[in-house]
Amino acid sequence: MQKTPSLPHRTTVAALLAAAAVTPVFMNTAQAGEGGSYGSYSSLAEKEMIRRQQQVTESDRLRDEAREAYSKQEYKEAYDKYKQALQILPDAPLLADRREFLTASLGDAAVALSEEYRRFGKYDEARTMLNDVLEENPNNFDAKRELEWIDDPIRTNPALTEEHSENVDEVRRGLYMAQGYYDLGQFDEAHEAYEKVLRIDKYNTAARRGMEKVAAAKTSYYQAAYDQTRAELLAEVDKAWELTVPPDAPAVDINGGSPVTKSAGSTYILQKLRNIVIPVIDFEDTSVEEAIDYLRVRSIELDTMEMDPTRKGINFFIRKPRTGGGDAGLDAGSESGPAPGSQRISELRLRNVPLAEALNYICEATRLRWSVDDFAVTIKPATEVGEDLFTRTYNVPPDFLARISGGGDSDSGGGSDDPFATGGDTGGSALTPRMSITDALKANGVKFPADASAQFFAANSTLLVRNTPTNLDMVEQIVSSTVTDAPKQVKISTKFVEVAQENTDELGFDWILSPFATNFADDIFLGGGTTGSGQSRTNSDFISPLVDIATGGGTTLNGVPAASNQDVYNIIGAGNRSGDGAINRDSIAALLNNPNRAAESASAAPGILSLTGLFTNGQVQMIMRGLNQKKGTDLMTAPSVTARSGEKATIEIIREFIYPTEYEPPELPNSVGTGTSFGGGGLLGSSASSFPVTPATPTSFETRNTGVTLEIAPNIGSNDFVIDLNFAPEIVEFEGFVNYGSPIQSPSTDLLGNPTTVVITENRIEMPVFSKRSVNTALTIFDGYTVAVGGLMREDVQNVEDKVPILGDLPLIGRLFQSKAENHIKSNLIIFVTAEIIDATGRPINRGQTPTSADGGVLPDLPPVQ
Repeated sequence: MQKTPSLPHRTTVAALLAAAAVTPVFMNTAQAGEGGSYGSYSSLAEKEMIRRQQQVTESDRLRDEAREAYSKQEYKEAYDKYKQALQILPDAPLLADRREFLTASLGDAAVALSEEYRRFGKYDEARTMLNDVLEENPNNFDAKRELEWIDDPIRTNPALTEEHSENVDEVRRGLYMAQGYYDLGQFDEAHEAYEKVLRIDKYNTAARRGMEKVAAAKTSYYQAAYDQTRAELLAEVDKAWELTVPPDAPAVDINGGSPVTKSAGSTYILQKLRNIVIPVIDFEDTSVEEAIDYLRVRSIELDTMEMDPTRKGINFFIRKPRTGGGDAGLDAGSESGPAPGSQRISELRLRNVPLAEALNYICEATRLRWSVDDFAVTIKPATEVGEDLFTRTYNVPPDFLARISGGGDSDSGGGSDDPFATGGDTGGSALTPRMSITDALKANGVKFPADASAQFFAANSTLLVRNTPTNLDMVEQIVSSTVTDAPKQVKISTKFVEVAQENTDELGFDWILSPFATNFADDIFLGGGTTGSGQSRTNSDFISPLVDIATGGGTTLNGVPAASNQDVYNIIGAGNRSGDGAINRDSIAALLNNPNRAAESASAAPGILSLTGLFTNGQVQMIMRGLNQKKGTDLMTAPSVTARSGEKATIEIIREFIYPTEYEPPELPNSVGTGTSFGGGGLLGSSASSFPVTPATPTSFETRNTGVTLEIAPNIGSNDFVIDLNFAPEIVEFEGFVNYGSPIQSPSTDLLGNPTTVVITENRIEMPVFSKRSVNTALTIFDGYTVAVGGLMREDVQNVEDKVPILGDLPLIGRLFQSKAENHIKSNLIIFVTAEIIDATGRPINRGQTPTSADGGVLPDLPPVQ
């Protein structure tokens, strides 16, 4: 609420303002006069009058600013400006009303500001300010009342402090900030803002509710992320069923790209020696030093490999014999004789020869030899055999040893011909010890003569090699090939897609014909046949009893017994097969489904329609049996693994299956105990000698990994587009046990004395059966492409056609006396492999790019990499 200053003389405000406006004009007029009573003022008095006039003007300005600040409820600023205006106002009788106005306004601003201080706990500041007001105006009622309210604990909370008020503002600001973060979806920042509020006000309920709201929003997001992730994963499973249409293979130069060029080192000097051709060489009684000078000049003129004029040509150095060295059997005078540069070439005439060959002719004529180091060609005596050793340091990637360990000859590596040989049938191979840096360099073609060495410091990724210049250059090329290449790895995805389907079609008929008379004398009867020696029919296959349509009473079909599990006779087609008596299943599957190795009883196909006829003295019934069944099994397994080029990787998603492999034979006692009854009492009971029997006991076990195992060893080609791949995926599943044991039985007799047998123990000796799908092969595949590496299509067909002789051959109605069954079992297993080169972030390197040819040009009309 805006406060208005309450002056004791409000009716004189207009007069005071008029006097304040007139007084400066009056002073200026008096000072400007040149005569009268003011004309005799001294200059000092005039300056004092001007100073006071300026103070009045400044006081008026501060007063106006204070009034404006007060109207805006900026009481602190209003109080300060009123106080300043009152302090600089000259103490003159003419300005008494103006001083009284400022004093009253200052009191109003102090009261308003003290109320504000009281709300924020600034009791001392408010009390001091009100006391100052009362000193100027002891009759200020509002200031006295405000002082009383400050000391009143009902109106003013004595526990309130300025710090608490500041914390309240900070908490309010923090809550608004947290809500703003929440509205913008910045949940982590909102959570942190609420935590800052709780650090200030640890019992702030709004902050806790806000954190609850943020947690609920995060939970909602995570639930959506879970649903999205689950949908993505299921979509990947569905996508794996897609058979990718392979694009046209690009014409990629598999055997490499541009040759590696070097601008320094002994290899570069050797290239110059072979490429620089000297047109004419005519030496006659010429010293070696003169000949070398001639070759040095000509090498600069004919050097076309180097564009920099300061690096053209070849440096030559003629070294004197070493003291105390050499082989006396070769040329003892080479050490004590003249220096190599002073030896003479009697005659040497050559045309268009490489510089290297010219050096060979010169050294052969003077019994010298030459060698190449990093910067020059050295001419030295022939007695100095071998190259000098130099030490060089290389900065290599941290995985340098791992990169070069996969290459080289198989003899150096010492590995087996089978990259996935494990030495057993229990799972993947363990990690092998890492190859030393010396062996790895040897495997890549670097030779190490006597006193040569190599050390790899993994802490700072430094390679230190001491070797000959030629071998050091080879090491430099190996290092360059690994340093310049970006980190690459290969993602291998294999896919086993197996589709199996079994189609069974069967239609057959069973006829029961009870005997009925065929003449009036009732001495000739016609009926069905016997139960047959093949697949029998029981009473559960037919309908009995029947309902007499004429009389409504029940009757029993002749030939169908009332007792269960008894064979039915009077069947016309008793020899026709039906159900699993017609279609044979897989033998191993049948064995697994029948662990007791007992004879399985075949059941007929279900009856789908019956037809019953009643005669005066006989009945006839036809059961139509049929089955049209399709069963399918679809299996898709897609293991994938990522590995660096040249390294082996293994992924196993397995369960360890432990099974016995050896059994102790059963143990039978030597003595027989007392008799004991078996099988219960009564007539069905039996008695036999009771003795303990120990069945076969397993003594040795093995472990077999069931599940998915994938081992790969990829190698990226030189053009970063072709992948040489050795891989061995394997899927092992447990099918069941086969019982190789036989039950141990004991002869016995029942209570009636009839002989019988009693099973003492089943004596089960079970061995597992596993199904295995595996591939072990090597192939070359383009980056990002999918190749079918294996497959097996199979179809088993069984056809059964049974019929009743004579009746089955009748036209039209003969089909009613036939049984036909047909079974097709189709299976198709295809194994796909997809290889893709990715970088360290997991992104494809060649995705959307076009491979280049050997000369660096872009191959035209290439399809995008899938």
